[in-house]
Amino acid sequence: MPRTKKSPKLPDDWNYESTLDRIETITNQLENGDLPLAEVCQQFSEAISAMQQCDQFLQAKQQEASLLIETLVGDNEDA
Repeated sequence: MPRTKKSPKLPDDWNYESTLDRIETITNQLENGDLPLAEVCQQFSEAISAMQQCDQFLQAKQQEASLLIETLVGDNEDA
């Protein structure tokens, strides 16, 4: 049976919009092509990590929304 990869908890001060801004900044730097190769690799790695954090955040929010919807539907069926 395949193991599910557990994502680390996002830091308390983590912010979705700020992370998206950072990804956009990195993307612009990479598109300019002015960075040395070592810096390109570091920036690319940082952008991938940030995208994974955003994905983790969105999945958690989707689960919360689904749970709320299930609760609402269950409450309406009981009425």
